[in-house]
Amino acid sequence: MFMEYRSFTQNPAKVLAGLTTAKSVAAISSIQIVGENSADIIKSIFRPIDKKSIDISEEQILHGFISDGERDIDEVVIGCEGKGSFSINCHGNPLIVENILELLKKHKARITAPQEILTYLSRQKYEDNTIAIEAYSAITESATLDGVKIIAYQTKMGLLQTLQWWLKNLNVLELDDIKAGAERILNDSKIAELFIKGAKIVIAGPPNSGKSTLFNYLCGKEKAIVTDIAGTTRDWLSAKIRLKKIIVEFFDTAGMDETLSGKDAVDAESQKQAALLIEIADLVLFVLDSRFRGNDKPRQSVGGANHRRINELVVFNKCDLVKDLSFEGLKISAKTGSGINVLIEKIEQALGVWDFDMKKTVCFTDRQRKVLEQIIAAKRKQQIERLITELLKGSFVIS
Repeated sequence: MFMEYRSFTQNPAKVLAGLTTAKSVAAISSIQIVGENSADIIKSIFRPIDKKSIDISEEQILHGFISDGERDIDEVVIGCEGKGSFSINCHGNPLIVENILELLKKHKARITAPQEILTYLSRQKYEDNTIAIEAYSAITESATLDGVKIIAYQTKMGLLQTLQWWLKNLNVLELDDIKAGAERILNDSKIAELFIKGAKIVIAGPPNSGKSTLFNYLCGKEKAIVTDIAGTTRDWLSAKIRLKKIIVEFFDTAGMDETLSGKDAVDAESQKQAALLIEIADLVLFVLDSRFRGNDKPRQSVGGANHRRINELVVFNKCDLVKDLSFEGLKISAKTGSGINVLIEKIEQALGVWDFDMKKTVCFTDRQRKVLEQIIAAKRKQQIERLITELLKGSFVIS
């Protein structure tokens, strides 16, 4: 879901309010209220527990009740986080949260998503530095600490510095040099995104090659049914796992076998779902039984002539059942765990994250990517100047 940023000049409401914790039953929920009139609203709905006057200066902590004038809705703690910014910490009952939000709405606050509130706060801090504002929101959703570091670098050096340099030297730079630079940024961003959002890896291969055993070993617990009967897995399972550098969602799929596609409706659908997952995967682990490594015919099922080029690692499983291990290839035993550490290293090498430079210039939002693609397609420097300015100070979307 994406939401456009709207400044207060575009929106008649002078105050934004929204739930910034999960929309579920919890011990404590937090409601953020921001804007130039937010202090007036707090004074109108808050009753201090000690009956004293309200001090809403920065860094004050208020203890008391949210009241609609006739009754107390809940006992709360309010953090005065800065000029025009307050955090109402109430009990996590969804009914209490809804009543407080309704009360804020009656006092002319516009109820919105937490991302828009984050945008407002970052706009106050970073003014017209759009890249820094986008980073303020993106950092909170990064899957890893390295992802946070990559994003943070773009706000002072990285992307910001590169764009400013392009703009300053536009008259002397060649059009093709700027386009080549934009292409490099986009290519490096594909790897950076794996640190920020995580990767999707599909475990594929012929039936009974040990895919589910490998999936269970990586998960650290048994999630998939494992038997000696070929084709046991007829639907896909997934689990998110932290490797050494990134978070990966592994998918355990039905055995790839062209003969099953027309066997019955269930098998045909299983084959279809496995193929669809492979199409969107960042990497495919193609698992083969080491005892039958010479038979690679099932590999033809992983991406055909009409599919995109698939990033693939071939893994020879069940090496514990083979006496001669002198053959070439990545050899593991999902049953005993032999070779799994090497497999994880090979996975991160294949994805490009193993030795990735955290100080590369990258983009980290869809907006940035689309504008860079437009720069690559631009025919004139005037277009590029407009697009660079759009990247630096333009309107944007946040997820």
